[in-house]
Amino acid sequence: MRIMLAGISSGCGKTTASLALMAALRGRGMTVAPFKSGPDYIDPGFHALACGRVSHNLDEWLCAPRSVARILALGSQGADIAVIEGAMGMYDGLGGGTQCSAYELARHTLTPIVLVVDASGSAASAAATALGFMRYREDNTVAAVLINRASGPRHYELVREAMSKIGLPCVGWLPRDAGLSMPDRHLGLVPAQERPQAAAQIERAAGLLRLDMEALSAVAKRAECAQAAPMAYPQSLKGRRIGLARDAAFSFTYEASLIALRAMGAELAAFSPLSDAALPEGLDALYLPGGFPEVFEARLTANAPMAGAVRSAVAGGMRCYAECGGMLYLSMIGAIPLRWEMTPRLQRFGYVTVTDGDGLRFPAHEFHHSIVAPTAPLNTRFEVSKGEKRYREGYLYKNTLAGYPHLHLYDRPDVAERLFL
Repeated sequence: MRIMLAGISSGCGKTTASLALMAALRGRGMTVAPFKSGPDYIDPGFHALACGRVSHNLDEWLCAPRSVARILALGSQGADIAVIEGAMGMYDGLGGGTQCSAYELARHTLTPIVLVVDASGSAASAAATALGFMRYREDNTVAAVLINRASGPRHYELVREAMSKIGLPCVGWLPRDAGLSMPDRHLGLVPAQERPQAAAQIERAAGLLRLDMEALSAVAKRAECAQAAPMAYPQSLKGRRIGLARDAAFSFTYEASLIALRAMGAELAAFSPLSDAALPEGLDALYLPGGFPEVFEARLTANAPMAGAVRSAVAGGMRCYAECGGMLYLSMIGAIPLRWEMTPRLQRFGYVTVTDGDGLRFPAHEFHHSIVAPTAPLNTRFEVSKGEKRYREGYLYKNTLAGYPHLHLYDRPDVAERLFL
């Protein structure tokens, strides 16, 4: 069984509804496989809390269609139901079109959509909104609705009756409740790693969800079981021990990328730049992913033993890949000659294509409020393109590559080799 929860827009309560549903299904004794459409790193952390298992991103820009199918099959193993949380509004994709939208992903994976509708102050108008979504693209997979922010049972019944007139069943509803709102900041929600109360909030949402399990099961059973042959990887990283920064400051990693690195033979040794005093022993390379090091700057720079160990590794020529927040961290501790600062507005956001110095092209994603500038001459390894825009990126210092593009390595072993060999 499989469904996607897609929203009528950002802010309609799609994430809260997804978490409530995931936790409610788990509470019924089901094993729930969570997924997120698009490149978002933060929502999967909440999914893991709700489901008790890793959430995978399904992104049709960062991965080839066959790889998306493989990740869906991989993440669905052993589950009773898969729940995909859509990104933004259901039809919102690249450049105002539908490419890489939740709609496209659902269509390509043959996943029925449960449309999350914010019914605040409406009844028949909520049905009119849903009808517009059904008619905008005739090949959509909208199969039902979940009503959010209903004022009570009577309001829900009015909306449900209106939805029945356009042929859409309702699988349940959530009440309007201020206790369900989740705090955010410059890159989206405050991550689950920083919110010890998040698990209790998810359980509260699950308890408030009024679910029609029979209707939901009927929709979810329309999806065929996700099946795909696994990826075959070269063993080119066999024997390589890679230190992976992983804590509240460095949480932006795609689980499928880590699976790929291990399948290529690498050993991943996790460490915390926030709390550990030393790097893991016997490292051949460092992987410093993105996250929110700017939020933890005081703690990161105060951890002098770790900062010194990373500086020494970089200065000694250890292979190091620092992605977005990882690059800021190296700047903070003086490991590379880059100056960084945060800005009030978003600097870059969206999908890009990267060409490295040897002509290798691969997809990536950028999303940051910071800017960096070299304080000494540095070569740039990346040419980044987004539509007609072109700019240089990917600063090379000794054997360290630091840049803003976020990469997905699941079906790009050639890129993984460039980074860690």
